[in-house]
Amino acid sequence: MPIRLAPRSHRLPAVLLGTALLATAAYAGTLEPKVAAPTGAFPFEEYDALLKKYVDAQGRVDYNALKANDAQTVEKLYAIVAATGPDKTPNLYKGKNAALAYYLSAYNVLVWKNVIDNIPKLRRVDQGLYSFFRNPEFQVNGADVDLDDLEKKIIRPRFKDGRIHFALNCASGGCPKLPREAFTPDKVQAQLDTESKTFCNEKRNVDFDPTTKALKLSMIFKWYKDDFGGSDMATITFINKYRADSAKLPPDAKIAYIDYDWRMNDKSLPDR
Repeated sequence: MPIRLAPRSHRLPAVLLGTALLATAAYAGTLEPKVAAPTGAFPFEEYDALLKKYVDAQGRVDYNALKANDAQTVEKLYAIVAATGPDKTPNLYKGKNAALAYYLSAYNVLVWKNVIDNIPKLRRVDQGLYSFFRNPEFQVNGADVDLDDLEKKIIRPRFKDGRIHFALNCASGGCPKLPREAFTPDKVQAQLDTESKTFCNEKRNVDFDPTTKALKLSMIFKWYKDDFGGSDMATITFINKYRADSAKLPPDAKIAYIDYDWRMNDKSLPDR
């Protein structure tokens, strides 16, 4: 059976590659959809209904109920992701916003599929040297990609927008809260602003002490610093765009980073 280097995670800093996290792992190959895809573009309304049904106000997902009641619906969404895409079927996704809504939905749907295919054994998304993000590969827009490469080699380079980090949900407690609505072509820009504002105003992600000027940030701002301007000053400027005037961060804040929470973002996760 073919082997390859053990996976990097969706949120695993690239600097850790080549360290003790490297190992060999069985490669499962490309996962074929189990159902035929219906014709047409990605059904954002149908996905929206699933989000409203299974995601709570804290962004936690009832994966057990999703698997029991709507696994076939998730499978159908994957089949559509595999059969269509901005490059494979450009007539179905016209313009940047349609492509962006497709990719954000594709990533989050594939995370769901990977979770429900692996529970109850899967309890944390960093299990098995982060194999969740590197195995298996999925079909997306005519290409075979794993979750890690979908984010790092396709979505980030294609859109070059720091806000997408607050829309991609990797099923972990440290991720941005999964919104209870689908990203859609007509609303995606406003939705990204909303999710950025939510993330940048949560104490678990941006925790500032004005008396000491100590600023604790989500590891997302460290791992993907280049997407937020490439420096501490640029990162603070980015965050301040989404905070009220009374909550702006000073440019000389002393930055440290918060340990990432790799627990599943399911119903067992405490309120955030």
